[in-house]
Amino acid sequence: MILPPPCPEAGFEAFLKELPEDCLEMAYEFKAFARGRKVRTPAELLRLAMLYCGLDAVLREAAGDFALLRERISDTAVRKRLLACGPWLKALLRRMMPALAAPAVAFRLLAVDSTALTGIAPDGVAFRVHLVLDLAGLALHEAHATGVEGGENLDRHPFVAGDVVLADRGYNHPASILGLAGRQIRVVVRLNPVAMPLYARQDGESVFDPAQAKLDLAGHLRGVEGGQASLAVWLRGGGRAGQGWIHCLRLPPEAAEAARRRCRQNAQRKGRTPGADTLYLAGWVLVFTTVPPGELCAGTVLDVYRARWQIEICH
Repeated sequence: MILPPPCPEAGFEAFLKELPEDCLEMAYEFKAFARGRKVRTPAELLRLAMLYCGLDAVLREAAGDFALLRERISDTAVRKRLLACGPWLKALLRRMMPALAAPAVAFRLLAVDSTALTGIAPDGVAFRVHLVLDLAGLALHEAHATGVEGGENLDRHPFVAGDVVLADRGYNHPASILGLAGRQIRVVVRLNPVAMPLYARQDGESVFDPAQAKLDLAGHLRGVEGGQASLAVWLRGGGRAGQGWIHCLRLPPEAAEAARRRCRQNAQRKGRTPGADTLYLAGWVLVFTTVPPGELCAGTVLDVYRARWQIEICH
C-alpha cells in the first residue's frame, strides 16, 4: 500500500505549535510584518522564511512553493521580505533558548567555516565563501569570498585577543594555531592527528624538548578504560612549539563502526588502505584546544564542539 505524502500544511501547523504563543505578534513588534499584500499574515511570512531557512530552498524555489499554496510572488519580493525577518527570527531564537542568569564566559565564541560555490570553472568550483558566526550573539560576525585558491586558514580572519575560535579538521594548520596562541587567541579544532605534530607534555613542563618522540595517540587511547580522556601535549609548527590539550570522547559502538566504514571508503577513493591506528582513532571524537582546562574543562570543550556540528555553515 502506497501512503500519500504528508500534508505540508499539517506539518507547518505542528511546527507553529512548538513556538511561543506570541511568536506571530512579535513579527509586528520587530517590523518584520506591517501589512498584508501578497504575503497576507505573519504566519505566511514565517512559512516563507522556513522554506528558505529551514528547508534550504533557494529564493526561486521558495517563491514557487509559496505560489502553489498562496499567490504568485517573485524571488526578488521573497528576498525583500526575508531581509526584514532577521531581528524577528533572532528574537524568537533567543526566546526559545534556555535563559542564562549571567554570561557563561567572558569571551567571544566564534565558529569558522568555508564552502565552495560552483560555477564556470575547470573543476566546477568558482569561489569560496568564508564565514564566521558569533555563537553567543547568534549573529554573522564576518563574511568574505575568495577565488578557488582560497583555502581554509585561520590567518585570514581578524580575531582579537580573548576570542575562542571553533573550527573543523580543515583548519589543522600548526603554524596558524600557534601564531594565534601568541596573540592570546585560543582555538578548539577537530583534530587530524596526521596534520598536527604532537608530543606528550608532562604536568608542569614549560619548555619543549625537541629530542622527545612524537605522541602515539592511538597507543595512549588503547590503554584508556573509560569513555573520555584528556592529554596535555606540545604542538610544533613554523619553527616553534606551544602548549595544547587533546580531549577525547569514545563513540558508541554503532557510531564508531560507521565512522570506520567512512574512513575505509574515503581511503579507497584515494587508492589507499587505512592503517590499524587510523581505524582505531576513527572510533573517537578527538578535539585539540589551546584553551587551558582551568578556563574550559574537557566536558565543556567537547560539548561546545558538538554544538558546532549543528551549525555547519552553508552546508
